[in-house]
Amino acid sequence: MAGTRTLSKYWMLTNDFTQDPYPILEYVRRESPVRELSMPGGDRVWVVTRYDDAKDALADPRLSRDIHVHYELMSKRTGRPMTPPPEEANHLANLEPPRHTPLRRAISFAFTPRRAEALRPRVEEIADELLDRLAATPRPDLITGYADPLPVITIAELMGVPADAWPDFLRWSAALRTYSPTDGSGVLDRSIQELSTYMSELIERKGREPGDDLLSALIHADPERRLTGTEILSTGFALMTGGNDTTASLLGGVMAALLTHPAERSQLLAEPGRWGKSMDELIRYVGPISNALQRVTTEPVEIGGVTIPAGEVVVISVMSTNRDTDQFPDHPDRLDLDRHKPAHLSFGFGIHYCSGAHLAKVITEIGSRRLFERFPAVSLAVAPAELRYEQNVVVRPLKELPVRLR
Repeated sequence: MAGTRTLSKYWMLTNDFTQDPYPILEYVRRESPVRELSMPGGDRVWVVTRYDDAKDALADPRLSRDIHVHYELMSKRTGRPMTPPPEEANHLANLEPPRHTPLRRAISFAFTPRRAEALRPRVEEIADELLDRLAATPRPDLITGYADPLPVITIAELMGVPADAWPDFLRWSAALRTYSPTDGSGVLDRSIQELSTYMSELIERKGREPGDDLLSALIHADPERRLTGTEILSTGFALMTGGNDTTASLLGGVMAALLTHPAERSQLLAEPGRWGKSMDELIRYVGPISNALQRVTTEPVEIGGVTIPAGEVVVISVMSTNRDTDQFPDHPDRLDLDRHKPAHLSFGFGIHYCSGAHLAKVITEIGSRRLFERFPAVSLAVAPAELRYEQNVVVRPLKELPVRLR
């Protein structure tokens, strides 16, 4: 157990942590809730693990999400000038006020819960089509055959991408998730370029021929809410990367949780109206987000009694905050569908609260519900202890979720 040993300085990067982070995080919350983590290149980051500290940090303007501040720090540390690509540098998740404010207003106007709710019938159709294919598969895997493609196709359709381009979007999404910037194959660079070219052409076409979709709503918004072409392109990239990864991780985790909690699964199937009401507890318990997007301190900041100097990277451990006994005193390691107001931080807090949170909940609710309604006897094809997670600094995706559907 974590409480009986000294943690490595790379403690959050180990395979032990990736597969079962909660005992280690419990130890860190108790012993040193704001703790340094060494990175392989010699740099360090500061990890915040307690709920109250994390909530304060997420709302503190001295902890910047501005991507230009991050790249300035990387330039200083590497000794060579680095600038963010335009696809990443112009959406609200990577900006701070004043630029963040009009972007947030525009996105909130076009990307509403009502628009997400209107997608419900179509999400059900996509889910059923994917489940039909899985049913004909000798060894069904709920990750590659279901959790990964469902949000990609849904978000592509939300943006007005025609069906003949969905296979390319699946390929690009997989490359953006799988390949790192240090990979020498060139797959990531080619995928970013191909996606950028396609999205630029689609935005131009939607400018001439608008439809009932998110891109058209952004392009043809009132002048005071209108974004530039680059900002719309960057927003599309954010949806295709962060939106897909987060929702796929969430859906995979919820399905795994219900496969290993038969009583809770039976309860939801017996009372279908409880699915939506139970999503926040399922999200809290599953912990689909490893850490909130990194921040950089623009001046010294005290968090949890620790003073972090200016120019340091800060990581908010969302998995830790969602199991903090100070916030969730009644058995936080237990899945409790009757838990009162499980106010988790999986979608952030403050001005950077995720704009796509409602859509992620809709996709996850429908995706998990349709699986168990269609195949009420579905079971894991391996022991729960054999399930493995991928190491990822932001999300916590399962590598596979093999099942027996019948």
